[in-house]
Amino acid sequence: PRTGAIHPKRWTCWATIAKLSNMFTWPFFLAVGFALLDWASTWKGWKKRLYVAKPATLLFMILWTLMLTRWQGDMKWYGIALVFSLAGDILLMLNPRYFLYGLAAFFLTHVFYLVAMNQTPAEVNFFVMLIAVLVGIVAARVLRMLRPGILKAPKGRRMLVATTVYAAALALMVLSALLTFFRPGWPLQAAIFVSIGALLFFISDSTLTYDRFVRKLNHGQSLVHLTYHLGQF
Repeated sequence: PRTGAIHPKRWTCWATIAKLSNMFTWPFFLAVGFALLDWASTWKGWKKRLYVAKPATLLFMILWTLMLTRWQGDMKWYGIALVFSLAGDILLMLNPRYFLYGLAAFFLTHVFYLVAMNQTPAEVNFFVMLIAVLVGIVAARVLRMLRPGILKAPKGRRMLVATTVYAAALALMVLSALLTFFRPGWPLQAAIFVSIGALLFFISDSTLTYDRFVRKLNHGQSLVHLTYHLGQF
């Protein structure tokens, strides 16, 4: 290159930095900050701070995605899913009698994630069928493990029906995320991130149910919140 010219690799580096600076706006850093406060609050048992930090994390995450994408195209479905997640977070923090309402809110969260990730169908082949079978087996085994504890809860049969319906939606969401590897138009990086997010969401919900209905885990809620927020991000 001539004297004073910038090497193409440097142009690429600066372009990447500029893109990242435009992507990670102030609501993102506030969402991260409140997520860290939420994790510390669950670990330390700071209930008052938790009541602020948990909904604030999703609120600023919603603002971040809205600022970044204006919720155009398929992003509107992800945005609506985040709104229902915020509603679910608030309901689950209230009196335990609102648990089913929170479950319903998160059920709708997964419905909208399903809509978002299934705009283009995946090609049906051996690997797609294998992934579907594996997800079904894992979901069924987890539900079987949780079933006795759920039945012992007040209105256990009603709770089991609601939990089974929710588990089906959750499993379909995980499957849809994993199948993005086989959907046209999905970059590899996007498929990797959305699959990791879905699996973390599955771990979070399974841990929450086990901790609530089967056996209390040491710092179980910390694990639930950590995996939930990382999954959402």
